[in-house]
Amino acid sequence: MESKPILLRKKLTVAEGDPLVACDFLSEKTGLSKALVKKVMINGGAWQISGKRKNRLRKAKKDLKPGDKVEFYYDSHLQEIDTTEIKCLFETRSYGVWFKPANVLSQGTKFGDLGSIERHVEKLRGNDVYLVNRLDKETAGLIVLAYNPKAQRAFATIWSKKVKKFYQAIVLGHLEGEGEINQNIEGKKAVTKYKSSKVLKNTTKIELEIITGRKHQIRIHLNSIGHPVMGDPKYGEGNKNREGLKLIASKLEFSDPFDKSKKSFQSPKLLFEN
Repeated sequence: MESKPILLRKKLTVAEGDPLVACDFLSEKTGLSKALVKKVMINGGAWQISGKRKNRLRKAKKDLKPGDKVEFYYDSHLQEIDTTEIKCLFETRSYGVWFKPANVLSQGTKFGDLGSIERHVEKLRGNDVYLVNRLDKETAGLIVLAYNPKAQRAFATIWSKKVKKFYQAIVLGHLEGEGEINQNIEGKKAVTKYKSSKVLKNTTKIELEIITGRKHQIRIHLNSIGHPVMGDPKYGEGNKNREGLKLIASKLEFSDPFDKSKKSFQSPKLLFEN
């Protein structure tokens, strides 16, 4: 018989007389075992709040004091995410270009970050990394991770206008030729260019370039012209499948912000060959 699911969202303040060791405090306040609380903490589901700053609280033996604010998030239904296919394609001392498989998070949520590429690379390197770009959980492809704040700032200055970002998708219906979708998303300018690669029986393979980078931009834009991405769980009708989202961040081109050399990277996994 399956145990009843547990979903906890706790915002706590340490009071006089409370345990002053993080794991002990959270175990008492949540009713969870210390072993489970420690696992949640390691996986990034506990937070310590200091003013406007909010940091993951991972150390079970962290000392607390009265007045400290702590948050705790736990969902027993969360499943472990397979991160074994994450791959580094290129790196310098300042940044790396990585492949993110589908269903791996770019970064964590309140409930934890164990299944994110950000945390995976942090554990491999033994220090913090900083996302330059993000992909939807369902989207596979290329992600740039900065290895220090300076590198993150350097990429931020070039990312929107000087980095070429290409995708492949398989969409519902016949979409021939090429075109540009210029439609605001949440009041912000959003531009997507597309070019048909091959028309199939009920679908079309297309190549895309995003000129702006809004959340779900490609998925929203293609759905708006009646050709939603196949396998999209959120947008479109008649395009659902069990194979997953047919969208991949396939290629990046930019000048290295440090040595100015031309860089071009292609995803090791593609939906189709050009």
